[in-house]
Amino acid sequence: MQRKLNSKRLLLVICAVAVAAFVVGIVGCAPKANPGNPTPQATKAEVTPEPDKFGVVEADQWKDIYPHQYASYLENADNTPPWDEYKDSEDTTSKLPEGYQPTDSHKANYLELYPEIKTLGKGYGYAKYYTEPAGHVYSLWTVTHNGRVNDKTKAGCIACKTPQFSNMVDEQGDGIFQENFKQTVSQFTENISCASCHENDPTTLAVDRKEWRRVMANDTTASMEGQVCGQCHCDYSMDPVTGVPTSPYDNGRASMVPEKALQWYDDHNYADWTYESTGAKMLAVRHAEYEFNYGGEGNHMTNLGYDCNDCHMAAKYASDGTAYTDHHWISPLDNQDLIDRDCSKCHKDIKAEVKAWQDDIDGRTHQIGLRAEQFIKNFEAAIQANSINDSQKAQLQKIQRDACYYWNLAAAENSEGAHNPTLYTHILDNAENLLNEGDGILGTSSVIS
Repeated sequence: MQRKLNSKRLLLVICAVAVAAFVVGIVGCAPKANPGNPTPQATKAEVTPEPDKFGVVEADQWKDIYPHQYASYLENADNTPPWDEYKDSEDTTSKLPEGYQPTDSHKANYLELYPEIKTLGKGYGYAKYYTEPAGHVYSLWTVTHNGRVNDKTKAGCIACKTPQFSNMVDEQGDGIFQENFKQTVSQFTENISCASCHENDPTTLAVDRKEWRRVMANDTTASMEGQVCGQCHCDYSMDPVTGVPTSPYDNGRASMVPEKALQWYDDHNYADWTYESTGAKMLAVRHAEYEFNYGGEGNHMTNLGYDCNDCHMAAKYASDGTAYTDHHWISPLDNQDLIDRDCSKCHKDIKAEVKAWQDDIDGRTHQIGLRAEQFIKNFEAAIQANSINDSQKAQLQKIQRDACYYWNLAAAENSEGAHNPTLYTHILDNAENLLNEGDGILGTSSVIS
């Protein structure tokens, strides 16, 4: 599929600060022996730089104290936004290396690659604009140039894009989510950076986002290494009253199972939008990387003790011999040293394994998306023909909501199957079973030949 041509770039971007071990693998593997070889040693700064007016120590204030980490963080600038849009913009926020001259950057347009999204998301922003994103050092630029925001957009869209906003929420309360997006975002200058995961002490880890602290409050099993990534790389929907980006969980990892999440949305009467032609109450599912790795019983790699950073931020040596954690967030498949010293202990050819999983799961996700699109068209036709009663219509609305939820959960999780092939297969099976049920009610097949 065309998407495979873009999967490497996609993983470099969206798996930045991403969730857990990409190298899901063989059951016989031994638990992780240590946090990495080389093993960095955290040294607390003698003096903490002065925070800005939001209480955030900005990334460039640490550059002389933690030079290797800062330099590697700036390497994320390689993943530029669409260059023809970005190069002429007046961007004053992105942290770029001195003298940095990026090359032209093509970003995949998912609405062209997967046109079914325009039908499945009709009435919501993702059907208007959905492209491959840029690196985290461009987070403020991308959120203000994503083609979905307008003069009526609320500030909730800024969540996760800057620690300055998170601090504002902590200080002023959830009412800030109802403020105007454009007026609010114009105040900020710091992209996703050190404070997003460390607050103002780079030797510790801390959750920046208030909502995630609620979700994980009583979970004593969850590593902080996973949580600092999971607080943004998770599913959420906008609270219909407060506008707060809210995760469909109350009890940490144990509640992070697709069926439980969908039930939570049902019980709390959540809907991101109403599908105009059918009346279905729809959910827009975000990138649930944390759930695919840590949710429920976890996946193979997290159960062996691997966390996000072990695979996406593997330790390395600087030229002066200093061991440090690499803050250039990349796919582990692009880190041959990591593969040689770690992955290869259990996998003969991890790249081939991952490609096989992705080819199978990504292809099936696309086909189920096409089938869900046809189901909606069949549903619309039945409404126009007045061939279904009110009870059947309600059943079909629920099927549309649930089947599209499962499809979207797979489509939006950015490893394309690699993080948890078993869970991917399970949720795609759920979607197909629901569509089979819908076809039976309608008396018309949605299967795409």
